[in-house]
Amino acid sequence: MKHLLFALLAALPALAAAQADFPSRPVRLVVPFPPGGSTDVVARLLASKLDKALGQPVVVENRPGAGASLGTEAVAKAAPDGYTILITALPSIVTAPLTNPNVRYDPIKDLTHVAMIGSFPNALVVRADSPLHSVAELVAYAKANPGKLSYGSAGPGSAGHLTGELLKMKAGIDIVHIPYKGAAPAFADLLAGQLGADFDGVINAINQARAGRIRLLGVSSARRLTGHPDLPSIAETVPGVTGDSWFGVAGPAGLPAPIVQRLETETLRALAAPDVRERLEDTGMTVTALRGPQFVEFIRADIRKWTPVIKAANLHQGK
Repeated sequence: MKHLLFALLAALPALAAAQADFPSRPVRLVVPFPPGGSTDVVARLLASKLDKALGQPVVVENRPGAGASLGTEAVAKAAPDGYTILITALPSIVTAPLTNPNVRYDPIKDLTHVAMIGSFPNALVVRADSPLHSVAELVAYAKANPGKLSYGSAGPGSAGHLTGELLKMKAGIDIVHIPYKGAAPAFADLLAGQLGADFDGVINAINQARAGRIRLLGVSSARRLTGHPDLPSIAETVPGVTGDSWFGVAGPAGLPAPIVQRLETETLRALAAPDVRERLEDTGMTVTALRGPQFVEFIRADIRKWTPVIKAANLHQGK
């Protein structure tokens, strides 16, 4: 026992030195989604700032699969030394653990949440030639024609899917969810007349509405967007229907406090940079630079919000 204690004491200076020198080699930033999507864009923008601030390359590694749980699990099981960090999002931190019994990580206990980056809403849209001109008209149609209106989303458990299920609950309507493997094929089917409505990313929706291809009925943020005050929120018609996607930065559980502080400081500094903030806001994101403890409380609240929706939509898969 004494030998073990002496060995631990002898190792303490080396551990302290390693933390003080962090980082001394490249940092891996895992994105549990495919390249090219909004999460990947956010990650690469953040990495371009972090590598300069940290003095080491920050290498983005895409590890998609299983509702974003594969890459998330890999980081949860990584060494807690700061050299493997993660971009978190609603599907990997809220939806997958609540719906997939094969997920082998606890989104709170098995990760160190460093900082929140921001959030962005989805948009409820219909084709430009649709007879529906508002959320109120969509709700009225759905009540008069239960089960006849379909809506698409980027996939099961996506923010669009959950927001659609919340709309069903709050408005007391029966609309049919059609899941897709990504936002693009869902939008294509909307234009082809295969869907009655769709939840799409807000920036694409705004651009497509300006081009005259769709009609934007409402956004899933709690309030109207600062940059687009003419767009109503869904909650103005059906109170309580909000469903923002969000992103953050995390590492494995047990990340040493000095490393957490360094990563948090540099992440928040990057988010405060005018060029980064402008780029993110151009995508429709609201930058929400929360520190780790506040971000954990945000996540807990989101889990409490979506758990009854997931139960009502029967997405539990045995959980």
